[in-house]
Amino acid sequence: MKIAAVLVVVSALFMSAECLKREDKCLSGGKHKDSPSAEESMVACQAYKSDSCCTSDFTKQLATSPVKKIYNFSWTPCNKTLSRKCESFMVSVVCFYRCSRNAIFWRNPNYQSAILKAPICASFCDGWFEACKEDLTCARDWISGFNMSRDGSNTCKDPCRNFSDYYVSGKDLCESMWGTSFVYKETDCLQLNFTDPNPNDNLVEKLFGDKEKKPTNEASIFTHDVFLVYIPVLQLLSALM
Repeated sequence: MKIAAVLVVVSALFMSAECLKREDKCLSGGKHKDSPSAEESMVACQAYKSDSCCTSDFTKQLATSPVKKIYNFSWTPCNKTLSRKCESFMVSVVCFYRCSRNAIFWRNPNYQSAILKAPICASFCDGWFEACKEDLTCARDWISGFNMSRDGSNTCKDPCRNFSDYYVSGKDLCESMWGTSFVYKETDCLQLNFTDPNPNDNLVEKLFGDKEKKPTNEASIFTHDVFLVYIPVLQLLSALM
């Protein structure tokens, strides 16, 4: 009887340890690979090629300027291409979301293929606003602000105006253009303009400890699961003593 109880305790301890480990996965949904892997033939987003959540084929859409659309989603619904400097920032944002293995740490718990409040460095947000402020757009929120068709194509439902008419600052741009995906941060923030090695690996380790742990938006779930395991274990041990 006591041997069986010990086996239960050992099993429970193993389960609780395992639940703290993060499987090496990308954001779910058809926009990402199942797990990150090397993509040596990437023609854009090359900073992520050693461990990428996007395919090399996907990056072909970002490799040639002007970038007019990603699949059927238009970056130029006002029928005017983005300036090179503005486009460069837009590409950096897409590369992070589609290709970075770190994006999963800010996974949106209500929409598993999206991110929630990923902290973007203020310097990037401010530079993005300066680069795009004279370019044209017709939506403040590019997730919900367009007329969308079933094939994923988008058209304007509001007037075409300068970015500076829709956003008042880099903070406003970062925290509005892609819904609740990003927040503007001065410190402990994600760098989106870089070459290897990826500086965001260090940020993830700093914010979440061991990089093998579960993403932050699931932390409370896993903590709860651990307690569900340990409470009966402690009760069992008390009964045996």
